[in-house]
Amino acid sequence: MRNKDFNKGTKYEIFIGIKDKDSYEELLSVDDFKDILTEICVEKQINFSLLTQLGGYTHDKGYTTETSMRVVIIGANEAEIKKISKWLKEKINTDTVLITKTKIEYCFMK
Repeated sequence: MRNKDFNKGTKYEIFIGIKDKDSYEELLSVDDFKDILTEICVEKQINFSLLTQLGGYTHDKGYTTETSMRVVIIGANEAEIKKISKWLKEKINTDTVLITKTKIEYCFMK
């Protein structure tokens, strides 16, 4: 495959833990998170991939680990990513959301 077969774009990744910021407990399940994410992505017709992983961080009461969700989105704009992140943060009731932005080249194999 030659480089001309690739498109240039931006990949955004949203990292969000599912522990509640007030109780430091995982009040939502992974399936609950999937439902919340799917609701907004279907409404806005945003293509995404979702990965489940383990994350760890320090907070006011010490260090903890939690189920961490990574949402990968290619093809949306930065303003939309920020809106989705804010919406997820509020729905899950978490302290912070991490967003990364990477310039990429991609192609779809048919």
